[in-house]
Amino acid sequence: MNRGKPWFEHLVDDTGELFGYGTVSGSAFYMLKGMYNSPKGECLSRGLQAVRMNVPRFASNFGIFGGLSSVLESSMIYARQKDDPWNSILASAASFGFLRMRRGIGSASRSALFMGLAVAFLEGCGIGVNKLSSVQCPQPDIEELDNK
Repeated sequence: MNRGKPWFEHLVDDTGELFGYGTVSGSAFYMLKGMYNSPKGECLSRGLQAVRMNVPRFASNFGIFGGLSSVLESSMIYARQKDDPWNSILASAASFGFLRMRRGIGSASRSALFMGLAVAFLEGCGIGVNKLSSVQCPQPDIEELDNK
């Protein structure tokens, strides 16, 4: 969501944030994969080699996705004059589909649908958590406690 910042700050924030997520998750994944696929006695060196070879590409793809979805979301906010969860859902789906376009229209549309459903689920969970955390328990009346 827009959160009151200019679009270029969102672009930099989202790109860097997702690049960082890609770096951390990719490092863990490729370290474990490299260690699993290595011969005995070379686990650490092969794991580090797998990280060095694969994580820059993996993290860059995350960053590209973050930047593209940020630009699309800001464009949708401007076009619709509304800042609601539909902007991030549609922007994420469109950017994921757009990035998969090289593999054909079928793959791109399936990927966009999957990403749209995943982001809609996450947005719905966020809305539910916000509603649950905003509900306050009834407080006992202080006068009632004093009279007991």
